[in-house]
Amino acid sequence: MPSDPDQTATIVTSRAIRAGREEDFETWVDGLYSLARAAPGYRAAIRLGQTAGFQHLLFRFDNRHSADAWEADKSVCEHVALANDFSTALHQTKSGDRVSFELPSDASASKWKRFVTTWLTVFPVLLVVSLVMRMLLKDVPQPLQLLPSSLLLTAMLQWVILPRLQRYTRFWLLQDSSGRLRHE
Repeated sequence: MPSDPDQTATIVTSRAIRAGREEDFETWVDGLYSLARAAPGYRAAIRLGQTAGFQHLLFRFDNRHSADAWEADKSVCEHVALANDFSTALHQTKSGDRVSFELPSDASASKWKRFVTTWLTVFPVLLVVSLVMRMLLKDVPQPLQLLPSSLLLTAMLQWVILPRLQRYTRFWLLQDSSGRLRHE
């Protein structure tokens, strides 16, 4: 343990995982933990799961030199590269006893990407629901036709469509133009 806690280094890697590749991620994380535990200066690892398919890995080392040496190790670099096939990452390292990180979240998603994916998903559902309601309630005034349509569409969005849409598009929604995770 270092004599000066202000020298400790923390590495945070946030990863958005492609839908259906969660088991690959679990295997990969186990391997990364093994590599970290074997490194000189390693102190601890913490995993924070934000939502399904979105994880933050924190590694603490005695000092910045130990953290940098671990990250530069050929085995670690090769192992980290494996995860790029099934996840996209944001990597941050800071030193000190009290550090602060800006973690990416689903709110970091590009607004235009979110708009396009939501609209492409909602439009066909809205079309079908509206058509069915017009057929079933053809003699009812339009505002009363829209009432069950809006309730059904909102319920489907909340519990069926958006959770699946988010799971299958998060990997893409959270990437910036260089392919890294957005965190603004």
